[in-house]
Amino acid sequence: MARSKLVQSTNEDASRQKRNGSSAVQLKQKMRGSQRSGEVAANSQVYATVKQKLLEGHYLPGAWLPIDDLAVEFGVSRQPVMDAIKRLTIEGFVEIVPQVGSRVRQYSSNDVSDFFDYFSLGESHIARTSAIRADANDIMELRLVSAQLSVLPKLKVSASEVVALYRSLNRKLHTVISQSTKSPILTEMVEGLRDKADFFITTYASLDARMEDAISEHEEIVDAIERREADKVAKIMEAHVLAFKPKVF
Repeated sequence: MARSKLVQSTNEDASRQKRNGSSAVQLKQKMRGSQRSGEVAANSQVYATVKQKLLEGHYLPGAWLPIDDLAVEFGVSRQPVMDAIKRLTIEGFVEIVPQVGSRVRQYSSNDVSDFFDYFSLGESHIARTSAIRADANDIMELRLVSAQLSVLPKLKVSASEVVALYRSLNRKLHTVISQSTKSPILTEMVEGLRDKADFFITTYASLDARMEDAISEHEEIVDAIERREADKVAKIMEAHVLAFKPKVF
């Protein structure tokens, strides 16, 4: 009888240790998962913030982006910053100089000119397709965004705030135009180019000088899309994009 109780006790201890061991493994896995989630969140946040600063002109072409300084600024380790720099290098906003560091990429006047020539054709094609496929909901949304853009010159706020609002609403308008084509592949293809366009306009052109004309052109674009004037809107959009191309820098 005593022997039976001893065996039973031993088995219970073994079972308990097994459960404890399993719980410990699960806890470690959960902690590792939480750590990975935190790292991914940090990576995404640093990437998004640095990219936004690039698009807004806070980092000028040729400016160095010290990893340690950015890590301190964002309150993270070096790794999220290095990951962000790698992504931005792939996207063409940053260049890595071996054994030296990373800096904002510089482009020649020919590079920027060629980009806008190419980009204008893509946006023109999207506008043409929108005039063919946009439905009533698309038109209504375009009208609403265009109306918001039209009041920007009348706002009693700082010039920098107006520019920031214009940039946001401008992107929204062009995104709605892309989505109205009902073609996900067109939307995907042009989205990255719009980031590069914002970067070039902020860095090498003057948005202030073009804003009111651009707002008026947006209204013409929406009018032509609503009237199904595919050829006309394609020409307006191409001219609209090319007007932002820097003449000399």
